Amino acid sequence: MRLRSLQRDLVWPPDVPPSQLRCWLRQQLAAEGELLRWAITAVISQPDGERRLQFEAVLLSP
Repeated sequence: MRLRSLQRDLVWPPDVPPSQLRCWLRQQLAAEGELLRWAITAVISQPDGERRLQFEAVLLSP
């Protein structure tokens, strides 16, 4: 087992409300390993209405 740091930028789907972000982000990272810690570091709103999330995570990988 090893610790791994990860930084990602994902499109925030319009059908995912803020109250469901935790569950959605955990699902997005499930294949990467066991999620130990994570934080949303930025939310970017584009002029066309697209929203992007920047986040950091620490994972435990086999």
